[in-house]
Amino acid sequence: MKQEKVFFGALFATITVLGLVIMQPFLSYIVLAGILTYALFPVYQLLYSRTRRPGLSSSLSIFAALVLMVIPSFFLVSELVQQVSGAYTNFQVENIQRMGDYLSGLTGNRVNFQEMIDSTLDQIRRSIVGLAPNILGSLTELLLGLFVMFFVMYYGFREGESFLARIKSLMPLDPALKESLFYELRTVTQAVLYGQVMTAVIQGTLGGIGLLVVGIENWIFWGALMIITAFLPVLGTPLIWLPAAVSLILDGETARGVGLLIYGATIVMNIDNFIRPRLVSGRTKVHPVLILIGVLGGLKIFGFIGMLVGPLVLALLVAFIKFYEAAYLQPRAVGPAAD
Repeated sequence: MKQEKVFFGALFATITVLGLVIMQPFLSYIVLAGILTYALFPVYQLLYSRTRRPGLSSSLSIFAALVLMVIPSFFLVSELVQQVSGAYTNFQVENIQRMGDYLSGLTGNRVNFQEMIDSTLDQIRRSIVGLAPNILGSLTELLLGLFVMFFVMYYGFREGESFLARIKSLMPLDPALKESLFYELRTVTQAVLYGQVMTAVIQGTLGGIGLLVVGIENWIFWGALMIITAFLPVLGTPLIWLPAAVSLILDGETARGVGLLIYGATIVMNIDNFIRPRLVSGRTKVHPVLILIGVLGGLKIFGFIGMLVGPLVLALLVAFIKFYEAAYLQPRAVGPAAD
């Protein structure tokens, strides 16, 4: 019996490795398909409740993902890559150093803000341009990857619940522990995708629109940066729109600068307080440091998709740690009610 288990384990490990090697060229698309399927599953359920046809509901859900997410994303990425160099050049203006001189006078220390900003923007520029081939790729590779992604999504919508039920049945855990684990994973996934990522995207988008309205060039680039800075507690999007507003005021564009200040302070900054509680339960919280490290680390390792995968992986790791602590170190704390 022991030899059989060893043989089966070795065979299973070998086949698993071979399977991952085969999937590796499309792994990013498969992971993105899983994330989009989970995020749009409420849409699929709504459509299925109306049509009672799983195939049609899956196809309509995929069409919604294509129109609302995939096509706009590739358009924005293309524009973003084109705007990076322009933003890098336009940011080298005297107003930045004038603000730096003013702040230096308050603190008594001379700080070369222009040099710091140049260095930071140059790193951002090289990172985004370096990500472009991974995002856009060749046309053949892109079309094949999208085909795999939509194919996975189609059956993910139709058979996703039965697939998860099958995984749950194979897990060698007590039924109560299974329910507790899946509850923890579900809530933390919702917290990351809806409470953090989607909120940051909305904030960055609205911030970029505000820059467009007041006439700031390369607003897509700055809006993309605001999506990332939105994960920062306290500082957040003001790191981008506040210097832009001050720069407009120093240039004599007082009305536009003050308008941007009001818009950023009343609309962009308050989106977090308005949107997040409506997207996720107040009981579901993921530490912002975890999210920020996940976004930056994910972008560096996985490319564009890492912005979603990174924070999700770290949040799931914490969820597993919490589950282990509740299930095995504090057995009485097991169950959704103890969350």
